[in-house]
Amino acid sequence: MHIRIGDTVQIIKGKDRPQTAEEAKKPSGQVLRVDTVKRRVVIGGKNMVWKHLRKTEQNQQGGRVQREAFMPVENVMLFNEKSGKPERVHFKSVNGKKVRYFKSTNTQVGE
Repeated sequence: MHIRIGDTVQIIKGKDRPQTAEEAKKPSGQVLRVDTVKRRVVIGGKNMVWKHLRKTEQNQQGGRVQREAFMPVENVMLFNEKSGKPERVHFKSVNGKKVRYFKSTNTQVGE
């Protein structure tokens, strides 16, 4: 998969995508969790949902909390800091290792 934990991404589809031109020039957030089997990711502070908690011995009150939910990996794109926009990721072999890079600036992801 082209997205990994800690990557800076921009949401390109859904309710949390950038609505203005100013928002489009900034990344949406960082990836907190990745589920490679279901091809879903969690982005910090985005796709917030309410989770209802049952009363337990540790949590006498119960209640509801807001937390980030998974979203499909197809709805996010890696953000290129040099060009200032989201771009596709390509792969190449460097010294026998598979690395991700942006074709437009020819820079490796994470540099």
